[in-house]
Amino acid sequence: MQENDLLLEVGSEALNDLSDEEKIAILNKYESGQETLAALKVFSILMKKFKPTYRMGKMYEDLSAKYERYRDLYNLYAKMVRAGRVGQDPDTITKYDIDRWKWPSQTR
Repeated sequence: MQENDLLLEVGSEALNDLSDEEKIAILNKYESGQETLAALKVFSILMKKFKPTYRMGKMYEDLSAKYERYRDLYNLYAKMVRAGRVGQDPDTITKYDIDRWKWPSQTR
């Protein structure tokens, strides 16, 4: 993947917040056409990098705002790639109608 493709996907601010080693690792791991997955990984790294703690002092508010922004973008991309979905779509699953008094213990 080219750095320009990743730049168009995540933006210059997010790309500038990554270190050079992180950029190289992401560009080597993902191929062209996987920009959305690469962006998901970028926002995951940035969320971990800017997770606020009270030890930050004066920078706490600024970095916590960055963390929240990257977390929102990560959640948006996770929805776009349907991350965490397992199995079938609930709309296509066959729903069985089970009789209320089917089991013998409930007939008494």
